[in-house]
Amino acid sequence: MTARIITGQDARVAEWAFKTWGCKPFHLDLAVGLANDDGELVGAFAFSGYNGSDAEIHVLMPGRLKRRVVRAIMFIAAQQLNLNRLTVRTRVDHMARGVQKLGAVYEATIKRLYGPTDDDIDCGRQFVFFRETIEKLAR
Repeated sequence: MTARIITGQDARVAEWAFKTWGCKPFHLDLAVGLANDDGELVGAFAFSGYNGSDAEIHVLMPGRLKRRVVRAIMFIAAQQLNLNRLTVRTRVDHMARGVQKLGAVYEATIKRLYGPTDDDIDCGRQFVFFRETIEKLAR
């Protein structure tokens, strides 16, 4: 299966993501869908908290991020949003190694981001991609 990237349908993609993944709605600035060969949504990524320099990325999809999807995310971050930094928050180990391999810089541990305790299971990690890395990955 080759995932097609769907743009310009932010509301549809966001509604699908919230319903499918059971996540709570957040303010989003841009949502991009990933569709299978039949046109059905199978994944999504969204940017929120855009302030002209920074935004947070939310990736909602099964499995590993394909290079093509990473390139699309970074292309939008660099060309459409003109970001100087792209923030990624994740659970302790979930995706953390992957984003670091791509060039993200660790910024902080966020206690109780995913639950009521200070245990690692409820903590999050915050990483950032700076402009130079975003542009490199967008190619």
